[in-house]
Amino acid sequence: CRRTGVTMTAAGPTPVVTGNRHPGRGPGRPRDQRASSAITDAALRQLAEVGYAKVSMESVAGEAGVARTTIYRRYRDKADLITAAIAANSSTHLESTTSDDPRAELIDYLNEFDNRFAESCLEVLGTLIGARQDPGALALHRERVVGPRMGYVRSLLERARALEQLHDGADLDLALQMLAGSIFARRVAGTPSVAGWAERAVDTIWKGMGVDEKRHLRGRVY
Repeated sequence: CRRTGVTMTAAGPTPVVTGNRHPGRGPGRPRDQRASSAITDAALRQLAEVGYAKVSMESVAGEAGVARTTIYRRYRDKADLITAAIAANSSTHLESTTSDDPRAELIDYLNEFDNRFAESCLEVLGTLIGARQDPGALALHRERVVGPRMGYVRSLLERARALEQLHDGADLDLALQMLAGSIFARRVAGTPSVAGWAERAVDTIWKGMGVDEKRHLRGRVY
């Protein structure tokens, strides 16, 4: 917000407007998109090659060929930079779906995420969880990176339920956690991915929460 004061000049009282403005907003030169792209590209490459802990604003500025002030005009700290770079690089397609084949889309997404992002995502999460001096960084990562991905997978599960591929009482939150676990448990254990793992993970959900399974459970005699 702004506050207005008055200063005296030879011509009489003159209003003075003071207050904070959002960095980079308002009159002035527009941001150089080439510099912005160079910054995020450098951040992502360093994240993949040296890991989150060793990335610094200085190293990114050096590789991108820009001044540190150029980065700080865009991002307040490393967590802001890295989470924004990851989100911009891989979240553009994460929208609710009306697909007639949510199972196939879910399999494709799990494979893509596992191949492109699982390793760096696990490292970033581990580092941020341990960075107790900056608890806001983990919240920012969850908001920008984790949340949209979880929301997208849930939208596929909701679509499957709407198409009656999953029964109306299916626990979608549990299904979501199981699918995330199918990726990260292998990474933690050091188990390599094998062909068909995503299909088997999704089929486990479909078999356990599918409409036919609900009918089977209703028919049991205890």
